[in-house]
Amino acid sequence: MIPIRTLRTFGWTLATITAGAVLPPALAAPADVSRPLGPGTHKVLVDQRVSGVRRSYFVHVPEGSDGTTPLPVVLALHGAFSTARKFERESGLSLLADREGFLVVYPQGIGLGDLFRHWNSGHCCGKARKMNLDDVGFALAAVDDVARRNPVDRSRLYVVGHSNGGMLAYRIAAERPQVVAAVAAVSATIGGTPAANEPEWTVPRPPRPVPVLALHGRADEHVPYDGGRAEKSRGKSSTISVTRSVGLWVDANGCDPDPRVQMMHGGRVERQSWSGCGEDAEVALYSLEGWGHDWPQKDPLGGFDATATIWLFFERHRRTP
Repeated sequence: MIPIRTLRTFGWTLATITAGAVLPPALAAPADVSRPLGPGTHKVLVDQRVSGVRRSYFVHVPEGSDGTTPLPVVLALHGAFSTARKFERESGLSLLADREGFLVVYPQGIGLGDLFRHWNSGHCCGKARKMNLDDVGFALAAVDDVARRNPVDRSRLYVVGHSNGGMLAYRIAAERPQVVAAVAAVSATIGGTPAANEPEWTVPRPPRPVPVLALHGRADEHVPYDGGRAEKSRGKSSTISVTRSVGLWVDANGCDPDPRVQMMHGGRVERQSWSGCGEDAEVALYSLEGWGHDWPQKDPLGGFDATATIWLFFERHRRTP
């Protein structure tokens, strides 16, 4: 019998199934949930049901964690039709967490079992958007639940997402900047037009500066770099361009409008960075030549390590009161 402990979070009932495995796919032996979660990946079931299905998230505790030292947290949001576990594998965030000493929280979007999982990021996607699910609240509540058992450094809560998850990351940063130290969005946009007969939706202008890192392939056929309707889209939705998405943060953060431009990794990666921002924020954009929609991989991009780049960006920033 897998031990289950019931907790309360924002009016939700949570049941925790713990495991000691460091990497997927297999979860190892159950841990004692009356104590801080030990090193490894743990699954948490939430008694918030959507169409009768309980929601869940995973949390990775880094190797060497003693359960008493407050650790930084990376909130990691998978893309549409992906899962938390798949995102863990593809991004390598848990491996990096073991080396660098941070917690990773992987919430799961709604779907049919582990199929078609997605988020309500505002203009996208699917059933979650139509139901107007509070996925901003769900993702942050998952972090709060982890913090009830394992100490977290609240000044170092970072959000990273891919595709639909990156769109939600932008939304969290815009709507809840007071809790976010920095955000990274991969293959994402700040908004778009959900359908031909619907108005454009975009994240609101944040009331305070937020450090933002964007990574986007110039050959993305799902969320086009230049915006508009995607080649791979079956509907009539369209997205806001990368330039306009990044521009929102440059303007809201009060950065100098002219970026510093660097070509890197044999010309496969262009880095634009904006400085002079308020509250020591910064904005950076990595444009990936010839790259599509997938999470960036090293070999085709001249050794560019997206996950390490994101963490280096994150660790420069702490949230101030």
